[in-house]
Amino acid sequence: MTDDRERRLYAAWRNPDGLIRPVGVLSLRESDEEPRYRFVYLKAAEDFEGFDGLPGLRDLQRAYESEQLFPVFRNRLMPRRRPDYADFVQRLNLDVETDPFEVLIRSEGKKATDRVEVFAHPERTPSGELTTLFFLRGVQYLPGALESVGDVQPGDVLELEDDSANAVNAQAILISTRTGRRIGWVPDCLVATLHELRELDATLEVTAEHVNPESAPNHMRVLCRLRAPWPQGYEPLTGPDYQPIAA
Repeated sequence: MTDDRERRLYAAWRNPDGLIRPVGVLSLRESDEEPRYRFVYLKAAEDFEGFDGLPGLRDLQRAYESEQLFPVFRNRLMPRRRPDYADFVQRLNLDVETDPFEVLIRSEGKKATDRVEVFAHPERTPSGELTTLFFLRGVQYLPGALESVGDVQPGDVLELEDDSANAVNAQAILISTRTGRRIGWVPDCLVATLHELRELDATLEVTAEHVNPESAPNHMRVLCRLRAPWPQGYEPLTGPDYQPIAA
């Protein structure tokens, strides 16, 4: 008898206008035998203008399976042999022994050469709480945000503010310090979950989990944690956009 465990991450794509939508889900099935990776596209990919599939995985109607991590995801991992690997995982609030799949999730898989990124499925804690980690977005686009981020400390409670006038995403949510200084945005692929939780009267709390120094890339300055009660019967990331195309 094998003890199977499945982990998931979602692939997202950013169009030229800056809108980010989920396009696929990658699952890792771990057991006493070989690990198995499976990738399928989501319904959101079918009508996302300009999106024609991920490199090496072009058929939107197909379910892909492999014993190895698909190259489009593997190439987003920094090799452990690099001398700056320890510094890289420290910025993620991880250590050098963390397994590659978790490093991929935490790093969000960003590359300067394409429009792809990844994000995690929210976790349910033993106490029945919904939680997920994410990096603050768009720090460089808010006047004064880079300076304000330097004053954020781990454990600080952060404030959420709707940004309905946002030209790219009318559901956008700004993040501010307790003193009202805007420092960035919630990632686009998480905002729908926050709006759903609000509609269910769940109390949201966002705190600074880890703060990197000024030398870190702007998109890695502040690692945030979302916490909320898990509403009865609720399941995140199950709307029409998240339905798989292939069985």
